[in-house]
Amino acid sequence: MQVTRAIVLRTVRHTDSRLVVSLFTEHHGMITTMVRISRGGRAGGRSALWQLLNILDVNLDYRPSSDFQTLGEVSIFTPWKALPYHPFKASMSIFLADFLYHSLRGEGVNTDLFGFLVNSLTWLDESDGQFSDFHLLLMIRMTRFLGILPGIAGYSKGSVYDMKSAAFTSVLPEHGQYLEPVYAAWIPLLLRMDYSQMHLLRLGRRERRHMLEVILRYYHLHVPAFGELQSLDILRELFS
Repeated sequence: MQVTRAIVLRTVRHTDSRLVVSLFTEHHGMITTMVRISRGGRAGGRSALWQLLNILDVNLDYRPSSDFQTLGEVSIFTPWKALPYHPFKASMSIFLADFLYHSLRGEGVNTDLFGFLVNSLTWLDESDGQFSDFHLLLMIRMTRFLGILPGIAGYSKGSVYDMKSAAFTSVLPEHGQYLEPVYAAWIPLLLRMDYSQMHLLRLGRRERRHMLEVILRYYHLHVPAFGELQSLDILRELFS
């Protein structure tokens, strides 16, 4: 058994007493496990442990050839103060867990990415200010850790952004997957920002929704089998 931190990204009820849980772990990347749930008993069985985006300490018997990994003792690494209880943060958490599950399904060990996610979620949990654009910054900053960082070297005012080649260009791509200049200009801006600066974005609802669709389109183009997010309507409703 090895102790590793893990982020809960998806739970699917298998039977009345069992859940299939998808975890992004610090030392083994994405794994799937089957857990027995109960209202009491040993710590690993309590259903509250498997709340989306919980960061856990898990004892893991990792076997690369197994579809389902075996867990031993499980505990909360750091309890959230607001993430599951604040209405907007809780709704955003549902979307982020869904997004991360689809983004990381084939991800192996990536300790830098794991650290980035822990720090990002901790910032959101503790934030008492503006966080309406948090999901946009997390999504675009995460591209760096996945090796699909958008190129910005050729940016100039009036350039369009080729979504397939991830580069600015002055010529409209024939494939049609590009951003017009007004939206292309947001790419370098978002990449330069950190969470404490997001209040400077001043995005309206329409702009925020459009940028979300742009970033998701980028992931569809660059992450194999990204798939459709089931929680997208929740986020749209939240900021509508």
